[in-house]
Amino acid sequence: PYTVQPFDETEIRSSDRPTQERMRAFNRRLSGIRIEVEHAFGMLKGRFRSLKEMGPHADVQEMYKAIEALLILHNMCIEYGDKPEDIWGFDPTDPFDSEAGFVEPEQDADALIIENGQGIPAQETDAWLKRQGRAKRMIIFDDLFPIAN
Repeated sequence: PYTVQPFDETEIRSSDRPTQERMRAFNRRLSGIRIEVEHAFGMLKGRFRSLKEMGPHADVQEMYKAIEALLILHNMCIEYGDKPEDIWGFDPTDPFDSEAGFVEPEQDADALIIENGQGIPAQETDAWLKRQGRAKRMIIFDDLFPIAN
């Protein structure tokens, strides 16, 4: 998957003044949304301890399916009034690092990596993913912060 990254200082400095202001506003918005997403994953990790202990997986598509299933279960739990605090072992003081998300426990050097085939199309190279992420960023950027006429 590609990611939408904030504009870096080189990109901002090479732009005209109005675009620089729009880029900085975009970066602030993206940062705020990122924090909300990190908190959402923190809630999932609090409710589903197995998610926190999963470790690395080679099959990204399989991980998406697992997380999607956990999101559905999480929403069902909310609908039926289930609370993570009622779960044995739930720790609301679990360490959280606002820069990196939840602090993961040390990974075992011999941790099992589940491999069922990547399921990733061949064209999805790192370079391709970066280009796609930048293209998506520009679409979102222009949509959220249109050029003032």
